[in-house]
Amino acid sequence: MSIVLASEVHTLGDMFEFVAEHHPAGAIRSVFAEDVLTYAQLAEDGRRIAGGLIDSGVAPGEPVAVLIGSNLDMVRAICGLAAAGAVVVPLSVPLSVSRSYLERLEHVIADCGVRFALTDGDFAEQFGDRLPDITPLDLATLLEKGKRIPRPPVSVSDLALIQYTSGSTSEPRGVALDHRNILEGIRNIQRGVDVRPGDVLGHWLPLSHDMGLFSTLSAIASGVDARLSRPQDFVKHPEEWLQSICAAGVTVMAGPSFFYEYLMEAVPRDEAEEFDLSAVRVMINGAEPIAPELVLRFEEHFSVSGLGVGVMTPSYGLAEATLAVSFTALGSPARVDWVDRDVLNNSWLAKTVDPAAQQARGVVSCGVPVPGMEIRISSEDGRLLPERAVGEIEIRGETVMRGYYRRSEPAANHDGWCATGDLGYLADSELYVTGRKKEMMILGGQNYYPQDVEDAVRDVPGVHKGNAVAVVLPADPETGRAERIGVLAEAESAAAPHDELVSALRAAAAETLGGALADVVLLRRNALLRTTSGKYKRLLMRQRLLEGTLNRVLVHVGAHETVTQRSEPSLL
Repeated sequence: MSIVLASEVHTLGDMFEFVAEHHPAGAIRSVFAEDVLTYAQLAEDGRRIAGGLIDSGVAPGEPVAVLIGSNLDMVRAICGLAAAGAVVVPLSVPLSVSRSYLERLEHVIADCGVRFALTDGDFAEQFGDRLPDITPLDLATLLEKGKRIPRPPVSVSDLALIQYTSGSTSEPRGVALDHRNILEGIRNIQRGVDVRPGDVLGHWLPLSHDMGLFSTLSAIASGVDARLSRPQDFVKHPEEWLQSICAAGVTVMAGPSFFYEYLMEAVPRDEAEEFDLSAVRVMINGAEPIAPELVLRFEEHFSVSGLGVGVMTPSYGLAEATLAVSFTALGSPARVDWVDRDVLNNSWLAKTVDPAAQQARGVVSCGVPVPGMEIRISSEDGRLLPERAVGEIEIRGETVMRGYYRRSEPAANHDGWCATGDLGYLADSELYVTGRKKEMMILGGQNYYPQDVEDAVRDVPGVHKGNAVAVVLPADPETGRAERIGVLAEAESAAAPHDELVSALRAAAAETLGGALADVVLLRRNALLRTTSGKYKRLLMRQRLLEGTLNRVLVHVGAHETVTQRSEPSLL
């Protein structure tokens, strides 16, 4: 029997109370600790936090920043804000606070104009000097001293949450979601995953990010258990994380493509039989493009662990849609559409070819729209495109945001269609995502997706774990240097010389670029910038490279230069 949140639940505060009444023993547990938070206790804690918030001067409808590292405490904070009728602004808290993080935080705080921040006690030490106008409210103190109060009246159309975008292609903007958006988004996830009694969700995603937040809220709304951990704990101990997930009988997992790649690296094939994944029936794969070979390789890699065929579920979603836009049918093998790369890039058409063809590019289907969601593909001038024509993905439905918070640009056009900034096409009613609109690269009049070049260079020996990105570098009139492609790759070894690696990267990129030479930037391990969902921040890295502020650079070699220098700017 599938679980879908009852129709009488109209607000986020209603949802927490409903679950506490109908599923009091359901719980969130930490993967690496003994921490347990039942849904009955969650609602009780939320009422006390709400009382403390209101006594502190937080008004219904007021945005409040949440800067909390613990997943369980983050959920408590969200429940308390919902009970107080306030607006949740979930923000990330890194282990170490860098200058770039502080700049982003200052931008977000100024953008949404919050007066209060719910914290776990160390706000003043980490952020006090940079955010002097923010009043910190300690979660533990509110829990201890807060008194239960009646919930303020809240409408289904009231603002509930401001989800800041990752900033992978632009500065972060606040996606404004009302209670209807969130609850309908939760119901779509429940339907897409076919949540059942006894399911257990497992993930390591931050709750400041849309995939981590809404998948967790969907588990709570279903009354099923969840096993959560911080990203850094998963990265440090992937084998222990997976063993704990297996022991807990997790049935639903969620993460971006690099999560599944990382698991294969962490657990060699000859050790995979030590893990029991037979309970897992859904592995949601989203947040970044999915390599065609990944699905097959992952299922083969862990087949000795009891993992079934068709378990991985490619999907497409974004914060502006309250996450879910499309899901692959559960239990169905991922569908790969093999198309001509040159025709795709330059004629913007998905022309099918034999998978063995030299110009073949595989594009993984992200499935069909979730209930109540419409998808269409539009051209640059706004024309509706037919099947297999590539254009910008646009969406329309009840879960689509009301707009960007305190921004003048409309959320959608006059017909209610919202542009996503992603490129793709429809074929047999299924959605195929080809890349980000702002990341398309043009060289010598030819179009290239970053993934085309990246796929060519990631297998070059000497590249650390295949970590590489491609960007367009502008022409320089002063030097006469033409526009070219830049390949940024993490070197397995920081020790010079790097001549062979640079040459190999150039050669691999040239095969995709029709012989054109690329700049090569070698970085130390783990230097490539990612969003919290694992997307590469290509445009930010490009900007820093051009400014000369890119961190941990080993060498930067122009397209027609040899390795003659070594540089490493100070860490930001």
